[in-house]
Amino acid sequence: MSKVQLPFGMQDYLPDDCYNKTKAEDAMCGVFSSYGYKRVSTPTLEYCDLFTAGGMMSEKRLFKLTDTDGSLLAMRADVTMQICRMYVTSMTGVQRMYYALDSYEYLDDSNSARDREFAQTGVELIGDTGADGELEVLAMAADALAKSGLKNFTVEIGHVGYFDGLAEELGLDGAAASKLKKLINKKDMLGVELFFRESGLSDESKESILSLPSLFGGSETLDRAEKLCSGKKSKEAIDRLRYLLGKLDRMGLGKYFSIDLGMVSANEYYTGIVIKGMCADLGVSILDGGRYDSLCSRWDKPTKAIGFAIGTRRLLSALRNQGMREKAPEADIAYAVADCDDKIVRSAVEKLRRKNIVVQVFGDEETLINYCREKGISKAILFDGAPIELTIAAKGGKI
Repeated sequence: MSKVQLPFGMQDYLPDDCYNKTKAEDAMCGVFSSYGYKRVSTPTLEYCDLFTAGGMMSEKRLFKLTDTDGSLLAMRADVTMQICRMYVTSMTGVQRMYYALDSYEYLDDSNSARDREFAQTGVELIGDTGADGELEVLAMAADALAKSGLKNFTVEIGHVGYFDGLAEELGLDGAAASKLKKLINKKDMLGVELFFRESGLSDESKESILSLPSLFGGSETLDRAEKLCSGKKSKEAIDRLRYLLGKLDRMGLGKYFSIDLGMVSANEYYTGIVIKGMCADLGVSILDGGRYDSLCSRWDKPTKAIGFAIGTRRLLSALRNQGMREKAPEADIAYAVADCDDKIVRSAVEKLRRKNIVVQVFGDEETLINYCREKGISKAILFDGAPIELTIAAKGGKI
């Protein structure tokens, strides 16, 4: 008989995994709801063009299938794009939305550490929002991670305007700037050196770019960055980050945030601040997001927007590394029926369940006692003519 296996990049959530996943999601969604955000859900299938139009995503990253009319469909690959589609077709004004959904990415490398199916919990603030909206989303990101139980995390803030300003100062066109951005995003500094050599740029002109990986830390980072640029766009980015960091510090949230101007997102739809949640107990980002004011313009409805998504499985890995993983709780009471009227059993059990007591049926009297001892359930009920309450010792039998 052949061994039953999952396709690579797919994983089960066993009972304990599912319990911790639900607990973390509920905690984070509770934070979002407390900020006035409302839950939405998007379909698993969309027209492929939603994700690929304008070169936003490569078709190679999508799980695709053909509809009955020949249209090309794709599985959910980016919730933000779906929510923008939802907004431009069905909503107006400022909308605060959150979600907890699975997304899918077609990967053809079975050695990849990434998942093809990944759960995300996130928010989108769409409408006429500026710095106040950014502060709200940043504060919510810190609150959600803290409420999930995560310790020792930092939300890093960058701004695409800083890099764009530097690229303009160097005289790079859009294609060249995009190529350089991808090299920096991959931390390929050798590739950056080769890029400058091939572009014929002077050593003096590349200093600001090569300094990007070192531009992280507190407010002093912005002072250093300001000395490395002269363009208006870069200066405006620094001013916005300085304002946000100052406000967060005065709100008592400064301990959760730092600056990282080397965080140059490869996601082309980000237009302003970018954010990333990092934890000392995990080597990859747990939270990713930013401002995307131009995304809704694809449907001729320009709208300011900002959001983030938390990778649920990555969060669970970090929580496990911090010793925060819990076992799914067992029943409060187990019962068995030796000889009793069904109505009496049903009435007694339902009365307990109405009090939010978890009651589980299990076998005959001997099996019931052994089961309770194994699972650590201290109370049991034997229905033998009438309900008989049993107290189960950790070792031995009933007391």
